[in-house]
Amino acid sequence: LLRVLRSAHEDYPQVHWAFFCALGREGRLDDLARSLGAEVIYSKHEIGDKLRFVRSLHDVMKQGRYDILHCHHDVMSAAYLLASQGLPFQKRIVHVHNTSLSLPTPSRLKASLAREPMRQMCLRMADQIVGISKEALESMVGSGGIDSERHRVVHYAVDTEGFSRARVDREGFRRGLGLAPYAKVLLFVGRVVSYKNPFFVVDVLEQLVKTRSDVVAVFAGAGNQAEEVLEMARQKSLESRVRLLGFRDDVPALMANSDVLIWPSLEEPKEGLGLGIVEAQAAGLYILMSRSVPAEAIVVPELVEVLALGLGAEAWSLRVSQILDRPRPSRDHSRAEVESSSFSMAEGVRNIISLYDKAL
Repeated sequence: LLRVLRSAHEDYPQVHWAFFCALGREGRLDDLARSLGAEVIYSKHEIGDKLRFVRSLHDVMKQGRYDILHCHHDVMSAAYLLASQGLPFQKRIVHVHNTSLSLPTPSRLKASLAREPMRQMCLRMADQIVGISKEALESMVGSGGIDSERHRVVHYAVDTEGFSRARVDREGFRRGLGLAPYAKVLLFVGRVVSYKNPFFVVDVLEQLVKTRSDVVAVFAGAGNQAEEVLEMARQKSLESRVRLLGFRDDVPALMANSDVLIWPSLEEPKEGLGLGIVEAQAAGLYILMSRSVPAEAIVVPELVEVLALGLGAEAWSLRVSQILDRPRPSRDHSRAEVESSSFSMAEGVRNIISLYDKAL
């Protein structure tokens, strides 16, 4: 959204953006949003404090006199729609980013009981439901329930300029990580959590080192399994070949200097889209991914290999080894393919702004 705001704020000055942050505390991108003319509002109450949260949000909406309500919290958007009752919004939009329709509660029973009523509330109260992929949209409305008037797919906008500016310095990149200059880098990008399946990368690396001495795995992302990944690498005597970088905001540079993106996310439920897959194609990086990613994320087919997780780490290691022996593709060509796709920044901005046509 901030990428779209950055590109849209000059061409569409009539659109005023207000971000209501349900987490209720400052974030590192707040000042950037404000510098682009946006309003940033923090919730006074935690979302678990249901009644006061909804009342407080209703007051914010009423005071702001906003025209469009654009909810980005999947099925949880029902709470925001509820808060908007009785207010004269011109349009209410629910934007679905995931397929799991998860709810922020540790209780599976509570989530199971609440999910369907909240989904129905989204279906009934939203003027428009938008998915970041066909699979994400269908997770909310059902495969047979898509109405072309009310339901749309709007792909994420990728800032390809960041990939064109990314500096390629393979030896320097490896030196900075304490790796051999000839090392082949398997890159994992994303949250280091269970559904992203980071342990599988270590399993693949274990198989690879049986036949190759040049492979390493680099993890870019934070999550509750980071320490466990390191411990698993130690137990397999692979700690010298594993680097955990934590959260990074220089993903274009990481991708430009790596050899293959490995994406072993669990295949059920599917990813909402897999933005990192599109970004890797913009970087001209080879990709080996599970069947977790919607096919519409594949823009440059010659870069992407899809392999079922069920085939196991040995099969994945064989395919990775084959990919590593290929010549590096043209970064310029790959980036141009993404720029001419529905993931381009220009297309992304147009698609988001078009959702607001009624108010504009």
